[in-house]
Amino acid sequence: MFLLCSEHLSAVHYQVLIVIFLLKTVKIIVVKRDTELDEAKKIADSILEARGKTVFFTGAGVSTESGIPDFRGPQGLWTRISPEIFSLDVFLQDPYDSWIQYIENIYKPVSKAFPNSAHRSIAELEAMGLVEAVITQNIDKLHQKAGSRRVIELHGSYDEVQCTKCNFKGKIDEHVQYVLESNAAPRCRICGSLLKPAVVYFGEPLPERELNEAFVLASSCKVMIVVGTSLTVFPAALIPRAAISSGAELFIINETPTPLDNQAILVIREKAGNFLPEVVEVIKEEVSSERG
Repeated sequence: MFLLCSEHLSAVHYQVLIVIFLLKTVKIIVVKRDTELDEAKKIADSILEARGKTVFFTGAGVSTESGIPDFRGPQGLWTRISPEIFSLDVFLQDPYDSWIQYIENIYKPVSKAFPNSAHRSIAELEAMGLVEAVITQNIDKLHQKAGSRRVIELHGSYDEVQCTKCNFKGKIDEHVQYVLESNAAPRCRICGSLLKPAVVYFGEPLPERELNEAFVLASSCKVMIVVGTSLTVFPAALIPRAAISSGAELFIINETPTPLDNQAILVIREKAGNFLPEVVEVIKEEVSSERG
């Protein structure tokens, strides 16, 4: 065995070893950065090639960077309160208490939130004519606040109410005020039945029109980009599967594994707020260079 001792090496040998070490170190850093850029470029190229037939499918993870906790994560809402509180059965048993839980745990934190760079990046891509729609499981309206125009809300919207019997829908603010001031659940001005937040509670079906529109988009898109969802909540989780079955390229940006990782063209384990702006910048550079 040959040991590297000082007496065996000249000053030149030391310099060579130092240069080799630095080159290897620099190479590791550059390769890592190049890989990130390569990933952004791969998605950017697919979005450009799809010519407006890209659909985003988003979940709670896209909004955690806006300060809205997810539901099932380590710091999620279900670690603090029981999911049963937001079931239709529990709501009908004690509508006032259910309203208070909704106001404190969902309405107040969501109403204070602002879009983050992931929401803004998606909206910017839509404004460039590259995104057909956003299908979201979120109720927070942050896609719309960021500027996205075509947003399909599978689980409803935090800022609306709906009647439990007739088709009435309206804005929630005045009803929140009523609950807090009167200590009672609000009732429909049309039929007198209970009003509830216009979000999908456990035990309720997803809205048929939105679900149908989502499957139509999934079946016709060329690229689907999944952002911030574990793809474990059904029937919403069937939508990316429909896109795959119809031949779309699937990309996943999520910090934790999903059941569809092995079917994706590329899986990005990074916060969407860090990665999606890179995709937008790559697209801008490529569009600018084409225009020359």
